[in-house]
Amino acid sequence: MPLRWFLALRGPAGWWQAPVVATPRLMSIVAGSSYVTAGLVAVIVAVLGEDLADAIGECALGIASATAGAIVLLTGRRWPRWAFHLVISTAVAFITLVVWLSQDEGHALAYATIYPLASLFTMFFFSWAVGLIYQVAIAISLVGGELAWTGLPRDVVLPLLATNAVVAVIIGWLVREATEAEADTLTGLPNRRGLQRAVDQALDAARRDATPVTVAFLDLDSFRRVNELLGTAQADRLLRLTGQAWRHVLPADALLARSGGDEFGVVLPGVAAAEGAVIIDGLRALLPEDRTCSAGVAEWRAGDSASVLLGRADAALQQAKLSGRSRTFVDVHSGAQSREMVDALPAGEFLVVYQPIVDLASGVVVGAEALVRWTHPERGTIPPIEFIPLAEESGFILDLGRWVLRAACEEAATWDWAENPRISVNVSGRQLHDLEFVPDVRRILADTGLPPRRLVLEVTESMLEADAPVALAALEALRADGVRIAVDDFGTGYSSLSRLDRLPVDILKIDRAFVNALRPDTAVAPVITAIVALAQALGMSTVAEGIEEPYQAAALIAHGCSAGQGWLYGRPGPAAELARLAEAPPPPPLAACPALAEPARLATSRF
Repeated sequence: MPLRWFLALRGPAGWWQAPVVATPRLMSIVAGSSYVTAGLVAVIVAVLGEDLADAIGECALGIASATAGAIVLLTGRRWPRWAFHLVISTAVAFITLVVWLSQDEGHALAYATIYPLASLFTMFFFSWAVGLIYQVAIAISLVGGELAWTGLPRDVVLPLLATNAVVAVIIGWLVREATEAEADTLTGLPNRRGLQRAVDQALDAARRDATPVTVAFLDLDSFRRVNELLGTAQADRLLRLTGQAWRHVLPADALLARSGGDEFGVVLPGVAAAEGAVIIDGLRALLPEDRTCSAGVAEWRAGDSASVLLGRADAALQQAKLSGRSRTFVDVHSGAQSREMVDALPAGEFLVVYQPIVDLASGVVVGAEALVRWTHPERGTIPPIEFIPLAEESGFILDLGRWVLRAACEEAATWDWAENPRISVNVSGRQLHDLEFVPDVRRILADTGLPPRRLVLEVTESMLEADAPVALAALEALRADGVRIAVDDFGTGYSSLSRLDRLPVDILKIDRAFVNALRPDTAVAPVITAIVALAQALGMSTVAEGIEEPYQAAALIAHGCSAGQGWLYGRPGPAAELARLAEAPPPPPLAACPALAEPARLATSRF
């Protein structure tokens, strides 16, 4: 048990690597504040003393310390990390000097109590190994102070030593525990969450100081082959060595993160895209000769959110891969339409419309699908097929998707025209890979008061592949809350039937292509038959899309499909039109298609 506790102290960074919070920005704030505090303590102690000659010297040292602290606060964020070793070494030497020079027992004791500030800094920002060296130096300084001059009481030295050691270990352990959620356990680098926080901080500074920010993603080419040919151990070793090599050559205020798998992210505050591409090419050149990587670079534009900037960098990385890999692609999109799209959201140009979903057997409206529309003030209605891919590419889909989800849930919370009517909202793969997606959904449900069981999130088959663990984890977490998951356009992609029963899915939506294939003179539809049978066997319900003709609805009913949507029941429209359709008397029941010799059992809608 003691050994396990001892090993747990290491944290994701291990014994030899600093915690992820060891950035020049935070180090300068803490070091500068400590210097200023120590200087003020020195001045106050000197002023309260009785010996004027000693007071002048101690005041001078205090003012010098406070001045040095101010300099560190103002300029330290641009210093290399090694400079802070000089800062803390000087601090320990300064405290030791004033302790040794003090001719008063009270003064010496007051100055010695500043040592824990140095301990706090070393254990907060340095590795365990380096922090231990500083603790030994502080202990030697305390003992030396007692031996050099008896002004530091012997019976105080041991308590100070013990206090300093306890503070060091507790602070070191707490900071590693607190940052573990933002640290990658393999490399000790920040993970995707830590990268997101770094981008947020960099953008805050960029908006305040009108300085550039560049973000890049780097992906090791053919990394899967390393796993397959050399094994997981060698693949992990490659990732660790790559992270170590890149971390030490980046600018002092840059941040390197492992954003997932074989992908790394870099944040470059104060750096434009052109300079950032040079830095990224320098990282790529550090790889062994038999290893290459692709990179995407994007510079922040005024008005971009963190998600938009990260999305543009990711899109640039994908472009680098499509262009042949082993290269750096810089996002040079003019951004005219992207800028218009981003500005359109606060301008109120986007609108959520609702298409009714009905129980096929009774014709009663049981829910609706929320769809987004963009009405441009000059170009009129812009079709989703045009702006959705652009939103995906730019990363704006995160902001737009969050807005659509909130608007749809707010509207659905007011519906009283049916018992527990459900609202379906489409979700993109980029949203599912956003670490804030699950908290966002939970927050929106709590804010709007919509019960989770009334929300249906629609995803595509490709999002449920085995190599999308982040997306699957997000869906499983929300499904555990009561949210229902639907697979959109089912049957048009590749699905492994051996995995389907283990996936977090409640509803299969039959693609409109299979519905369009139905003919008035026959109800033979083997694909629809197979999908409905599969859904029923797995305890799922089905929703058919694109129903435009009564004979299509009749055939679907005969095949056992439980719910459907399409122009036959209503086109996408405003919420008021949906309410009118829902409150109107249901149409007469459709007869089953006579061409079907053995109609399947009618399914009760569980949408």
